[in-house]
Amino acid sequence: MIKTGKLLLPLVAGLLLLAPTVPAQETSKGDYDVISYKIDAELIPDDHRLKAQAEVVFKPLKDTQSAVMELNGSLKVAQILGPDNKPLEFVQDSVNKLEVRVNLGQLYQAGKEVKLTFNYEGQLATAEGGVLPDKRLSYVGPEGSYLMYAGRWFPFHDYFADRAIAEINITVPKGVLVTGYSEQPVTPKDNGKGKTTFSFVNKTPQLIGTLAAAPYINRNVKAADVTVDFYVKPGSEGLINGFTEELVHIFQLYSSKFGPYAFGNTFRVAEIDDQSLPSYTMAGITFLSQKFFEPNKETPTEVLAREVAYQWWGQGVGLKSFDDAFMSQGLAEFSSYYYRQTQSSAAQKSELGRETLEKALAYESQTSIRRAPAELDDQSPAYQSIVFYKGAIVFNMLRLQLGDDKFFGLLHDYYTANKGQKGSIDQFEQLAAKESGQNMRQFFGSWVDSTGVPEFRTDYNVLRTRDGKFLVRGTLRQDLDTFKSPVDVMLESENGEQRTTVYLQGTSADFEVDSKGKPLRIVVDPDSKILRMSDDIRVAVIARRGIEHMRAEEYPEAEQAFRDALKLNPRSSWVQYNLGLLYMTQRNYQKAIDTFGDALDGDLVPTWLEAWSYLKRGNAYDALGQRERAVAEYDKVISNGSNYDNAQQMAEKYKAAPYTRSSPVADKDNY
Repeated sequence: MIKTGKLLLPLVAGLLLLAPTVPAQETSKGDYDVISYKIDAELIPDDHRLKAQAEVVFKPLKDTQSAVMELNGSLKVAQILGPDNKPLEFVQDSVNKLEVRVNLGQLYQAGKEVKLTFNYEGQLATAEGGVLPDKRLSYVGPEGSYLMYAGRWFPFHDYFADRAIAEINITVPKGVLVTGYSEQPVTPKDNGKGKTTFSFVNKTPQLIGTLAAAPYINRNVKAADVTVDFYVKPGSEGLINGFTEELVHIFQLYSSKFGPYAFGNTFRVAEIDDQSLPSYTMAGITFLSQKFFEPNKETPTEVLAREVAYQWWGQGVGLKSFDDAFMSQGLAEFSSYYYRQTQSSAAQKSELGRETLEKALAYESQTSIRRAPAELDDQSPAYQSIVFYKGAIVFNMLRLQLGDDKFFGLLHDYYTANKGQKGSIDQFEQLAAKESGQNMRQFFGSWVDSTGVPEFRTDYNVLRTRDGKFLVRGTLRQDLDTFKSPVDVMLESENGEQRTTVYLQGTSADFEVDSKGKPLRIVVDPDSKILRMSDDIRVAVIARRGIEHMRAEEYPEAEQAFRDALKLNPRSSWVQYNLGLLYMTQRNYQKAIDTFGDALDGDLVPTWLEAWSYLKRGNAYDALGQRERAVAEYDKVISNGSNYDNAQQMAEKYKAAPYTRSSPVADKDNY
């Protein structure tokens, strides 16, 4: 699914008096419903040009004399014909609102279908004319073209909510393959003169118009009950098998938990360039940027699991409006989170929970999940933190409260009832209440409509029993009187770990934990299943911002964030480790060595940091040509024994052959 928000929200606005020929009549996004499209378009790659005619049939929901359609600002409308094929007057805003305002010439009554024919063309070569200043959402070029729904390459209305049937005919130079979702078989037609036309027909209302065209290599592989149709550029075909193995497991899990895939028996994956969004999904198809197809690159599990989930959440079941994005983006991120949990060890599950929690809390106080689509730019870190990651944890908390059977039954029933239609947060809440037999207003009011998270505290006593064991009796406390959830409590002792689950409703609840060994400490929510705050999480949240800056190659900002986190906890091994990774990225190897040493002298939380700090310090010594010292570090990894994220195999690998800057990225950097 497209990640959209304030910048990509529907730009339909009131029909204002921009010119004498356009009446001052207000038109809102819900005033009419687009029924169908017939689009004939030609891509001229060498000129980066698109030429098109689009017939748009819509039905006014109230009497109207005007219509407003969104259109990419790089595409210039030459003519608009009315139902009688006579030219209509219009005003095109190609700079600010990216829309075309049409004077229909007469008053049309509610419910009466109106057909408009748009003739337009233009160059799609840069991000100019689109809704994002630095990302191309539609592009035409000789190395490959892509047309995204969000790129507004055809005139549409009511962004992400107004589904329609369509026939789209795309003409391209011979040798170019075009891929996209079609309910009918796509049979290329040779037009002569070195051109081929591909036709995509959808008789079921969809969010239409997402297509890719290039001199692709096409491969078909089986994944569960679905055939994955890969369209990749030369050199990328060798990675298909790795993607397929992951996709098999993803489709199997989602089909079993949510219901059958909605778009036939084929799922399409198309490679596009790196000047667009990293990933983009619409009905039956996902675009992945070229960076995911680089040699020796790890399979992008989180991305694949999230993008496939959009086939259920956002495409299979649509949205009543973009304000309901939680029911697509939040639920898709939860689906990815849940899938990765099923593929992880206990230690990896805990780490995944902690990582997701840190991302969820980075901007939590800024706005609520429900308000984020209206208040935030969806490409901003704040939006993605709140809707994607907080959304994922909120769905997981609902799972904890209802139990797996009721929760996945709820998702299955929501999908089944709304497949091919549009759902909303309010509708989901009502269904959750009905199927669980509980009033869910408190849950949705606390976590979806509001901001604020609890901070847990424990008071406890340790008692020695007659048989030489220990009994810990305590009280779990927090300050939100509306809180209601099961909470895991873990006792760490000299003899290992013991756990119990406390059902906390309100501000406090008592607990007991038995232990054979001497108790050392109590840990609340050890697997980070619940939105909560603590001193160590405050530090980690600041560090997480540094990590995101590092991923965006914003290195000064990343270092400043890590420094800020260390002011709160100078002994945080987690922060020092990531600061060391930053120096490795910048090839400042001596500073990296010193910083990994600081990580080893710190609190070593989580415990896997010890082995990976030795490993990375060994990499830094190798990069400086100090082979003996590097091998000594790899030996420390082996002596440590931790094999989190294959630390042992990585140590053996680098003992056998030195680390270099161009070493494959199989040695995951853990950020």
